[in-house]
Amino acid sequence: MKPGYRVIIVDTAGVLVSEFQLTESALAQPDAFVAALKQSIEDVEEEEP
Repeated sequence: MKPGYRVIIVDTAGVLVSEFQLTESALAQPDAFVAALKQSIEDVEEEEP
């Protein structure tokens, strides 16, 4: 694994929803990370009944 950070998102049942690998350079572009995170959350909300 590359050095940096991993952000793992799971739903209330503990099922993996999304995983992000963040490096220092990715963290230097917070707008892109936040946009991807919001999209992942919206995708999950759309899948829920």
